[in-house]
Amino acid sequence: MVPEFEEAAFKLETGTHTSTPVKTQFGWHVIKVEERRKAEPPPFEQAEEQLRAELQQTVGAAYVERLRKDAKIEHYNLDGTPQEEASDKKPE
Repeated sequence: MVPEFEEAAFKLETGTHTSTPVKTQFGWHVIKVEERRKAEPPPFEQAEEQLRAELQQTVGAAYVERLRKDAKIEHYNLDGTPQEEASDKKPE
């Protein structure tokens, strides 16, 4: 849930609706709460694969970001000569 929607929905009592529309990045919404249910979190064994994938994605992205930050990138023309920097080029 986007924060604006979540905030409005959880302020409402069961059986009520928002008195004014709620604006989110997806548009305007009138929210009605019909019932509330408590959702139990899944057991670790059931969520383990997804948690590992999310952690690998986060760690991998951080690693690539560190590599990019410290990298020195040089561009070359097809003939092997160094390419001029964009700021060094004269407008045509």
